[in-house]
Amino acid sequence: MGALTLVKAGLYSEINFMKNNRASFIAGLVWPYLLLGFMVGAGLLLGSEHNFKVNLKVDANPLLFFVASTFVASISLNVMWQVGGSVLFYRWVGVLPYVLLAPHRPSTIIVLEYLPKYFLNSLIMLSEFLPLIFLTEGLVEGVLDVSILLLAMVLGMLPLIGFSAILASFLLTTEEESNFMSWLNPLILILSGAYYPAYLFPQWMQMVSQILPTTVTLEIARLIALMNTEFSHVIFLAGVLLGMAMFYNGLSLPMIERAERKALREGVIDVY
Repeated sequence: MGALTLVKAGLYSEINFMKNNRASFIAGLVWPYLLLGFMVGAGLLLGSEHNFKVNLKVDANPLLFFVASTFVASISLNVMWQVGGSVLFYRWVGVLPYVLLAPHRPSTIIVLEYLPKYFLNSLIMLSEFLPLIFLTEGLVEGVLDVSILLLAMVLGMLPLIGFSAILASFLLTTEEESNFMSWLNPLILILSGAYYPAYLFPQWMQMVSQILPTTVTLEIARLIALMNTEFSHVIFLAGVLLGMAMFYNGLSLPMIERAERKALREGVIDVY
């Protein structure tokens, strides 16, 4: 069973999941606009477009700002749940021992099966926002904005997979079964500035946010909301994400390998 087979299996399973769970698929289509509507609605209720620009100290389009925030927050949650939380899911359904004994390493199975799911779901979500982006920005600016979001989607995934793999290694070695990802993931998004710009946080929160890959991904995506975006700034942020990808993936490789060896040696299911 080669790597391509795992990728095809991931794509096939996701397509069939969508076909056989239509209510869940429709809810997934509605969810981004519900989140966007909540953030924009809360902003209009508590302030105005002028207050938004004054508080953020930038000349930005509030609607596009929250489109970018919604898009990155949603795809980031998806990565952390599907990669970091996969160990929890496999343990809950009782197949984790079989995943550990498969011909491929568990980390290889998790990542390769997830990649087509990530791109499929991310592109579906981006396509949902296309009418809104083109109506707001026009054709030329809209194409540029979509290109920036695609860049954030691809580059933002690279360090986040390594970051999520570190979480998976923790779950594998500690035999954790509680659903702590349900509060950890939103906390990471808050510290990344998904709902409120990170540079307006207290100093200690800014220090934490600077080491999170989602912070930089949000910065790239939010460039679509700025009235004057410099190409050099896009290149700089892309370089930062690539550096983070090297760091987090380099750090995750020995950690996940050690966790897999420990799980194979000691087992992953407690017998009471």
